Amino acid sequence: MISLTNRLIICALASLAFVSTQNVKIKIVAPKAWNDRKALLLTREKGFAAVVHSIRLGFDTTHLTMDPDLLPDLYQFQVSQKKGALTFFFDPGTEIRLDTADLAKSAVSHSKSNEEWQAYQRLVQNPSDQRLNAYILAEARAKKHNLPDSARYWVGEQAREREKLWDATDSFIAGNPKSYVSLYLLKINWFALKDRELFERLDRALAHHRNYRFLNEKNKGLAKSAPVVPRK
Repeated sequence: MISLTNRLIICALASLAFVSTQNVKIKIVAPKAWNDRKALLLTREKGFAAVVHSIRLGFDTTHLTMDPDLLPDLYQFQVSQKKGALTFFFDPGTEIRLDTADLAKSAVSHSKSNEEWQAYQRLVQNPSDQRLNAYILAEARAKKHNLPDSARYWVGEQAREREKLWDATDSFIAGNPKSYVSLYLLKINWFALKDRELFERLDRALAHHRNYRFLNEKNKGLAKSAPVVPRK
């Protein structure tokens, strides 16, 4: 027989489990030929991935049990034995219409965060990547033709381009304080943006998210390590 104390503990744990997860819907539109094919939904973090969910295709809507503080965030979608991977911002209710030739080109809808992510990629990240790649190629050509001064110049251009990207990312975050994309961008660029007081500009509506809590701790550590300026 279970004692009253144990019953109370079990009820408390059950209640905690209930509030710590939520039922999240994601719709994946795929050809019937792909039914029962295995797909993976992974988190993305600076080139690293971790499996979050394994999904079987063929259902109109898939229900996932997830911690509410995990969304919205950047995820990657892969299908077994199929080319490419789709990187997207996952909001509850997101719909993915799979591109059978290249998953990376799949259409994502019903996700406000993904629209913001695509805007950042289109306006900030992609143009910067194109310029940086051009400078890297120019440096390689200079080295190939034994032109050290030219090579140093293109190395400098690469450094300046990275600074420009951080400035543009700073502007995006400051201009979109309620965006989970801004929260993600500040997290992955914290080493470069930590001294720009961007965390304080983020909307408190984001405070439930794990990325906000992570940055809050980082920001507290930054404040503690700041030198104390003596009063005159």
